[in-house]
Amino acid sequence: MFSSIRSKLTLWYTFVLGLVIITFSALIYFSFVSILISETDANLSEMANNFVVASNAEQGDEETQTLPSENISDALDSFRFRDYRFEVTTKDSKRVAATTEFELPTDLKTNSQPDSFGSYSINGELYRVYQRSFQVGGETFYLFAVHSLTDRLALESRLRNSVFAAVPVALLLAGLGGYILARRSFRPIRDMSVRASLITSQNLHERLPVVNEKDELGKLATVFNEVLDRLDKSFEQQRRFMADASHELRTPLAIVRGESEVALSKSTRLATEYQESLAIVHDESKRLTRIVDDLFTLARADAGNFTIYFSEVYFDEIAAECVRSVRTLAEKKKIQIVFSAEETPFRGDESLLRRLLLNLLDNAVKYNNHEGSITVEIKDRLVSIANTGPEIPIYQKDKIFERFFRADAARTRGGESSTSGAGLGLSISKWIAELHGTKLELTKSEHGKNTFCILLPR
Repeated sequence: MFSSIRSKLTLWYTFVLGLVIITFSALIYFSFVSILISETDANLSEMANNFVVASNAEQGDEETQTLPSENISDALDSFRFRDYRFEVTTKDSKRVAATTEFELPTDLKTNSQPDSFGSYSINGELYRVYQRSFQVGGETFYLFAVHSLTDRLALESRLRNSVFAAVPVALLLAGLGGYILARRSFRPIRDMSVRASLITSQNLHERLPVVNEKDELGKLATVFNEVLDRLDKSFEQQRRFMADASHELRTPLAIVRGESEVALSKSTRLATEYQESLAIVHDESKRLTRIVDDLFTLARADAGNFTIYFSEVYFDEIAAECVRSVRTLAEKKKIQIVFSAEETPFRGDESLLRRLLLNLLDNAVKYNNHEGSITVEIKDRLVSIANTGPEIPIYQKDKIFERFFRADAARTRGGESSTSGAGLGLSISKWIAELHGTKLELTKSEHGKNTFCILLPR
């Protein structure tokens, strides 16, 4: 049970509060004792001073000359109190007068230190004694004012017993209160842990309860919910990716299987029929290869283990080579390509940059009008590729970079292409751009023209 944070917090709370209570009780007790001692000493000193004044007054009022010891005895008769007793001695420790029922110890009188206080045990009882010297009629005497500490010790004992009894009760109540407080404080965490344990890949839409979003637990639940949002989005993308990948692979595989079944359905066929079937199988196998290569590239990119080779290159030269590569495809649709570029040194992976541009140019050809045009321009480190063709709706501008997404879902798969045609080209291009510290964007899609731009970092 002591392994839980709630138990540890309760113990620490009880320990700290107990330390405070014990320290505070000790301070109160010793302060009270100190006050009692100070009051006792002050009363003894005041009584002694009053007695000295009374003795001197008794000596001055005598009409006939009497001995100082007789005046002291007369003055002492008026100083008889239940809690305070007095004894007067001479220099040689002989008793002159006293109101005590006992005689003070000889060592106390012989080792008297004027104007001093002390505690002494007399006949088994503790007394507080004040000593001082005074003169009457030119003679020096010693006064001992005595006060019994029995009542004070009894009061101290009651206070001490009260403290000893109250501290354990206070600690018990503090521990119980700390446990209840910790239990209530950690109840939201328990609720969150129970709810979190029920969340699986099948119900990632579930979220943790947020009681107060401004406190620490509320912020923790909010952060956890944000993590669940990202996980839910990632799982959804993964599920959609797998479904789309299966769909994209199923079609060429079905074509390959169908053509092979047709070719094998008859025992004898013309060579041209076999060649036609094999050509179809060959084209679909190339398409399958491109799809698998794109999927493998994206998988390695997601895993973060794609090897990149950065070097100093000229982006304009790479773009010129890519334009030459797609001219053949463009001429089949009578598409005109206009290319202009200024010298643009850049540090990057040459093969990946070539793939980025080829994907964009391939889309510019594939999704272009017959006898349309493509404009490729590199100026002030801004790369723009524009083509004439169907406009992309505003709500699809961000989705076109998602995997397996095609703005024109009804478009056929036919025609030559340097990419898989599975809707992975722009996703790969965006990843390559981000890998080089830039961003690929669809900046314009209106008036029958689509423009993609890349701003190269300096």
